[in-house]
Amino acid sequence: MAITADVLTDRYGSPDGHQPLNKLLPSTVTVYRGTVAGLAGTGGTQGKLKNEDTVAATDIVLGIVSKAGSGWPNDTQGIVGGTGVTVEIETGSFILASGTGADTLDVTTNGATVYLIDSVTVGKTNGGSSRPVAGVQLACNADDASIPAGYVAVKLGTPNSPLGGP
Repeated sequence: MAITADVLTDRYGSPDGHQPLNKLLPSTVTVYRGTVAGLAGTGGTQGKLKNEDTVAATDIVLGIVSKAGSGWPNDTQGIVGGTGVTVEIETGSFILASGTGADTLDVTTNGATVYLIDSVTVGKTNGGSSRPVAGVQLACNADDASIPAGYVAVKLGTPNSPLGGP
């Protein structure tokens, strides 16, 4: 699902010990608050922040886009890259939409690695090796009523991320 506006993404648990990251946003990229932030894993944009509506298996998930950092003149919908524009990324655990069909997540997948389907959705499968690891599923609605039906709590990050991973 292509995101075209900021979304509300709730943190799961305590933010204690989770330091925000601040990353440069390339001039050709627009990201939205509340979406998953990741780095391109290969190609000419390797190591640069990207919009995760189009995922690649080599992407490295960091956290959730929280706000514009330096170089962004106002607080409108979306953050458009440009010279000196940075984005603050919150790290830790967040509530994200569960995939459907073969990608449905439930209580049986608690503790399992989950994969990024798009910038707001995670799923059970790696999509035929086309999706990056999003992190580890912590809980779902069946064991925590604070999580809406169709959503799961995920500790974001991978062993390759600058965070050290889940």
